Parts: sequence; C-alpha cells; structure tokens
Amino acid sequence: MAALFVVTYGVIALSYSRQRAAAWFMVSYLLGFFTPICHLLVLYTDHVALFSVLGYGIFLGGILTMAVGIQAFVGHRPQWRLTLLLWVAGLALRVAIADGPRNTLPYEMMFQLPFAIASLVVMLTARQIGQGGPIRAMLIGIFGVIGAHFLLKPWLVLTLGSGPTPKSYLSTVYAVISQISTGVLLVAAGLCLMLLVIQKALEETILDAETDPLTGLTNRRGLYRAGPRMLVEAAMRGEGLHALVLDLDHFKAINDRHGHATGDTVLVAFAQVLQALTAVDMLTVRMGGEEFAVLIPDADTRGSDNRATQLGDAIRDALKPFAARGLPDLTVSGGIARYQAGETLDGLIARADQLAYRAKRAGRDRILQNGSDLAAKPDQPDWVDMRRLAAG
Repeated sequence: MAALFVVTYGVIALSYSRQRAAAWFMVSYLLGFFTPICHLLVLYTDHVALFSVLGYGIFLGGILTMAVGIQAFVGHRPQWRLTLLLWVAGLALRVAIADGPRNTLPYEMMFQLPFAIASLVVMLTARQIGQGGPIRAMLIGIFGVIGAHFLLKPWLVLTLGSGPTPKSYLSTVYAVISQISTGVLLVAAGLCLMLLVIQKALEETILDAETDPLTGLTNRRGLYRAGPRMLVEAAMRGEGLHALVLDLDHFKAINDRHGHATGDTVLVAFAQVLQALTAVDMLTVRMGGEEFAVLIPDADTRGSDNRATQLGDAIRDALKPFAARGLPDLTVSGGIARYQAGETLDGLIARADQLAYRAKRAGRDRILQNGSDLAAKPDQPDWVDMRRLAAG
C-alpha cells in the first residue's frame, strides 16, 4: 500500500509542477515503505538494536513529513526547525529507553509518545487547509484517531504483551493488531490527502484554462462558467446585474506606431487598472484583443448612478495619467446594459457591446448606458452619455 501511494503521489507531482505537497506526501509514504523492511531486518539479522532504532526513526520521520506536506499544500513555509526538533527528540527518547523494561506502562507510553505528538502536529496543521468540506474534516478526524490510538497502545500491551525482545515482538498478537490498525489508519489518511491534492490540482487546471495569460484576468471560458451563476444569484436576490463592456480607443494605432510589445504593455496596464478598481464581487474579463467586460452586481436596479456608472467614471479617470507613466495616451469607449429577466448572458453582453460601438461612432472616449435601464421618465433619451450623467 505504501508503494502504491509513493507511485501515485509521484505521478501527481510530475504531472502538476505546482503540487509540491504531492512530492512531500510521496516522501512520507516512501519512509513508511521502509519501516516494515526494518522490522524484517530486526527479525532476520543480528543487528537488532540498529534496525529497531532505524525503523523507529524512519516511521516517526514519515509522520512528520506529512505535516511538512500539508504546510506546503496550504502555501505556508514548512516549519523545519520544529519538525527536526520533534524528530531528534523522539529518536533520542527511543535510544534512552532502549534497554528499559518492556511491557511496562512507563516504557510503552514513552515509546508511543513521539508518534502521538507527531500525529497531533499533523492534525493541527490540517486545520489550516482552506478547502472546507467533509474531506478536510475526515483528515483531521483520522489524525486525531491516529494520535489517540498511539496513546491507547500501551494499555493494550499490558493486556496482550509485546514480547521480551524486539525479535519476539514481531510474532505476538499485539504486533499484528498494532501494525494492522496503524496501517489502515494511514491508508485512510493517504486517501484523504490524495483527494485534496487532486481536487486542488483540478481547480488550478480550471483556473489556468479560464485565465488570460497576458493580463491575468478571466477569459471568455471563465466568463461563461461564472457569468450564468451571477445571473441566477442576482435574480434570486432580486438585485440588479450590469454588464460593462469596454473597448480601448485607437488600439491598432498604438500597435502600429509603438509596436506590439508596447501594445501588450498597455493591455497589462489597463488590466491592472481594472483589478485595482473592481470589487471582489465583480467579474473582470478580457474578452479578446482590446475588448474587456465587467459583470457588476448592484442592489440599485433602476438608478442611473449605479456601481457600473461609478466604475466607468473611475476607469476613465485612471487612464488620464498614462502619459506620465511613459505609456501612450489611452481612452476607452464602453457600454452599460442592465440584466433583464429571462435574458441570457450572451444577450446581456451583446447589448452592452452594441452600446460600446455606438459610443465609438459617437466620438469615442465615452461610455453609454441604455436609457431603459434608468429611472423611467417620459422624456428620457434612448442613449445617455455617462459624462453628462455624472455632471448631473
């Protein structure tokens, strides 16, 4: 079983370069793989003391390595000093009691204590995992049980006995119960860890597929996964949802005059403006080329001074100092449409896109909003220049 975990975690680590945690879990179960080998060497060689201590240290290191792997999984720097201190202390305790009286409560308790402490460290580390749900809860619970079962083993020894020597231990009923119970629990822990690693790897793969590599914004694929959910949530809450479509003015001229490298720099700088100005509940998208879109939830479903108009004004203001940063002068044209009941995401984006192109035909450097999206007034024009709205 340990070998299967080693191979599986190794494949995951090689397939997903960012899954450093999988490599640590592979090392943990690789150490677990060598533990029973040390037991066999105790049984079939004359180096009993050496392989007893070596097997103890390898197994303790395997448990502590799980904590290191979980720290890497959650993105924290591994606590090497604590890990090394616990391993050295546990090994020193094992050496200190090497000639102690077996089958006594003090000896067996000191023998199992480092394993219980290591399991507690893993359990506390697992609490830092951000992914909620039953898998994380099961992992924490499993390591709690592992720690408790190490502390219960001394009482079982007093009942069944562990043999007078390390060699005789391996032929006792206690050894069978101890090894099987520990193995089953560590297999369960390994499966939980594997599910978490695979889940995170899939999430990162989806995120990569839905992220524009140049700007770091969501791409069309991400829009069509998250956008419909935002429409449903807005409808359930009875709130508004606006689509703001933005198109950089004269972007082809920037590419022709300054080169595509400068054009890419402008796109990245504009994306940074969007990231700085949009709130966490908004979805910011690079639709392609120089076209961008933002989905904006808004409790104010009818007013003209909504979050979309405020964001549009803020974006246009943020572009004014571009020249001072050594970038070409940049303006943006755009359109704002409010979601209407029963409308599809494509329909909403298309209406905002039509407004953006109407803004370009009207002279560029402006953002238009559909008049029907404003407070109903008999004399309300069909298309409204946001600059006039902002000016009252």
